[in-house]
Amino acid sequence: MSEQPYTILIVDDDLIVRSTLAALLEKPNYHVEMAEDGLQGLEMAKQLNPDLILLDVMMPRMNGYEVCKHIRSDPQIGEVPIIMITALDDRDVKLNCLMVGADDFLSKPFDSLELEFRLNTMHRVDRYRHLINEREKLQGTLEELSRKNGQLQILSKQTLDAQENERRFIAVELHDEIGQLITGLKLILERKDNNIPALLTDARAVTNELMQRVREISLNLRPAALDDFGLPAALDDLFKNFTSRTRITIQHNINPLDEHRFNKTIETTVFRMVQEALTNIARHAGVTEANVTLIIKPDLLRVSIVDVGEGFDIRSKDGSASTGLSGMKERVHLAGGRFTLQSAPGKGTLVLAEFDLEQTE
Repeated sequence: MSEQPYTILIVDDDLIVRSTLAALLEKPNYHVEMAEDGLQGLEMAKQLNPDLILLDVMMPRMNGYEVCKHIRSDPQIGEVPIIMITALDDRDVKLNCLMVGADDFLSKPFDSLELEFRLNTMHRVDRYRHLINEREKLQGTLEELSRKNGQLQILSKQTLDAQENERRFIAVELHDEIGQLITGLKLILERKDNNIPALLTDARAVTNELMQRVREISLNLRPAALDDFGLPAALDDLFKNFTSRTRITIQHNINPLDEHRFNKTIETTVFRMVQEALTNIARHAGVTEANVTLIIKPDLLRVSIVDVGEGFDIRSKDGSASTGLSGMKERVHLAGGRFTLQSAPGKGTLVLAEFDLEQTE
């Protein structure tokens, strides 16, 4: 595999100087470009991003000092090694060259051995700079990887906690609700009562309630409407069930007949976020009404849940933990969305999530 040519840009207003340098640099591994003045040299440097610049100090339109300053201030070419060319063996000239960012000097008339030595030195300097940059990039990558790994560990713990909370919820529901209903049904059926119609009526009532509780648990685990009909239909079922259970009215602008489908991850995330927010409202807000808004645009989905209830201090870790807001926020972020929370004691709560649909298709 052949080595990439080493591109050298010569910037000098003297044709003889340019020709002399080009002749001295006529080697297979060198590619030489030339500019006639400072302005042209600066433009060519931006276009070529050369490996080295040989830059004359004294030039019309823009002298070498100014060119060097512009190059060093440009993030794209600011690290290119620069050798300043001068016919003046003047201490002040060399100090000025260093002050504007030059790496080395080359005096006129040129000595071929000195020129080769300077180029080799700059080549090593450039390689060293690249090595330092690569090491810094690697260090940055390792630090970012460590940070992401820390986030992943936190998320894994939150996932395990969420799973345990779900298991705890199901266990409580089965024991306290379903278990009691089944026990009640068993006692009804074992009752020594000659009034058979009354027994059947009681058994039928308990059975209906048992079926309703099983349906609610199933809805909490995974609503069939979400898979079969989409987000609007699933939310409509959620609102009806929530109002029936809590007597809290949900004001909304969601049409259950809307057949718009979203990315499955987004649909699940929005449904769970609304579900969790309504659970928080029922437990903590102390209201009889809440508002849910779903705004659908070609490139954006926005969902908000608002209540004018008790509210809480969002700076309080205990408040965030008790309302499951950290898990809600993580879920939205993992789905590629933006999460916003606004709340204050006595001023209600706003939970908002936005998703860029074009980026999640």
